[in-house]
Amino acid sequence: MRYSKCKIFFIGLMVMICVCMLWTMRPVKIIRAGIRFEYDSQFKQGLLIGSLRGFTDNESYDVIVDHMPLTEWGRIHWYLDHKDELKGKYNIPTSSSYHIAFWDVGDGFIDGEKSGDGDLVCFNKVDGSNQNCLEKDLLLSVDLDKGEQEEYTFKHCCNYWSYMPNGRLAWFNGYR
Repeated sequence: MRYSKCKIFFIGLMVMICVCMLWTMRPVKIIRAGIRFEYDSQFKQGLLIGSLRGFTDNESYDVIVDHMPLTEWGRIHWYLDHKDELKGKYNIPTSSSYHIAFWDVGDGFIDGEKSGDGDLVCFNKVDGSNQNCLEKDLLLSVDLDKGEQEEYTFKHCCNYWSYMPNGRLAWFNGYR
């Protein structure tokens, strides 16, 4: 039995579509989550924010995830769907103003001293391991100021998403 080139093309296309759909339906795995109150002093840059530093009304959190949705829309809705889980399981957020950064775990944690790569974000060491840094790959940033709506931003982008008073999610060009 001989198949035409057109049938082989469409069968191949259908297989690729099915594989892509299965790939995007994988669940997001939270690797590590917590308040950003301390970084490895070797890689510290700028002002540290957190209640242990005396700023009780605005806190920053880091959430390291594996396999976040591909689109901005999907990432925002994943966060909204899992907001209660973050609050219940990881106590994120606890303040009325906050910043939550979702980082991609990528190839995993690496040793910042041996990496030679200056574009790393490093966290507290866990279990005495020197592998406490990740390649900077910010997937989603969620910000809330007192009395305002949550804003959702993404790396390398000066645009943001926010909810309008009518309950619709809107895209805005540029920072406030």
